[in-house]
Amino acid sequence: MRIAVTGATGVLGQEAVEALVAAGHEVTGITRRDSGVPIIEGRGGSAIVADVFDPSDLARAFRGHDVAINTLAHVPVGMSGLRPLAWREDDKLHLEASVAIAKAAAEAGVRRLIQESTIYLYPDNGTDWIGEDQPLNVRNQAFRPRVKEMRAAVDFATSGRSAVILRLGQLFGRDQHTTHALKATKAGDPILLGKPDQYITLLHHSDAGRAFVAALRASSGFYNVGGEPITKKRWAKDLAMEAGVENPAKFYPEITQAIVGTRLDVQRRSLRVSSVRFMSETGWRPTVGPSTPGWSRR
Repeated sequence: MRIAVTGATGVLGQEAVEALVAAGHEVTGITRRDSGVPIIEGRGGSAIVADVFDPSDLARAFRGHDVAINTLAHVPVGMSGLRPLAWREDDKLHLEASVAIAKAAAEAGVRRLIQESTIYLYPDNGTDWIGEDQPLNVRNQAFRPRVKEMRAAVDFATSGRSAVILRLGQLFGRDQHTTHALKATKAGDPILLGKPDQYITLLHHSDAGRAFVAALRASSGFYNVGGEPITKKRWAKDLAMEAGVENPAKFYPEITQAIVGTRLDVQRRSLRVSSVRFMSETGWRPTVGPSTPGWSRR
């Protein structure tokens, strides 16, 4: 298949491009800048420079492709998410670019849209499992960009077209967020939100890349994608092991957690998310977990 990937120069997009190429597909990575071209070509894809906020420019880039995959995101690292306007770029990508992508893909004759999303739209569910039918907790205006992005993907799935929305677990691997967490763990600084006995559902970048390949086989709909959920206490130990230190990663004091705001407060939730539906339908399985030695260098 001919597949176009937006956000192709990001960590997630690069993994998607490489996995799709390895699976035998003809992949075009879309980048906003000329500097992104060698990054995409280095992963085995071809590159097109286009404005992801301009539907007509995107339609030009999408023409002749069977599938469009949107991996665009720009999440602030650590507590920098508390700064004024820290989420402005991420909001704009979901609120405007994702909508433009869905519109342009339909106009260009693309038959399938695969949209990246997140499990952090689910409410805290304690120790209970979370499936795709669990109602979302998105009433706060902060989630408006993600909601509009989902609606655009759903609207795409008409006239014989299909849309697959992947609610990805917390990504970890070789990226600036993980590097920040490992550095804090090594220094003995707090890095984790929530409580030790709560659940977290993680997804290694390489497995996320393979999930986009698997999504080509999925029916239209929403799918959770993550590894086996573990407690945050276990994740704290895994971070220490990967950082090469004895003491587990530290949690922020409760007084600090109480003022992190809506955007970071989602990380205080207990999310024991099931990916059974996606695994059953596509055959996808996670291969790299938080206990896999050297996962931050893969």
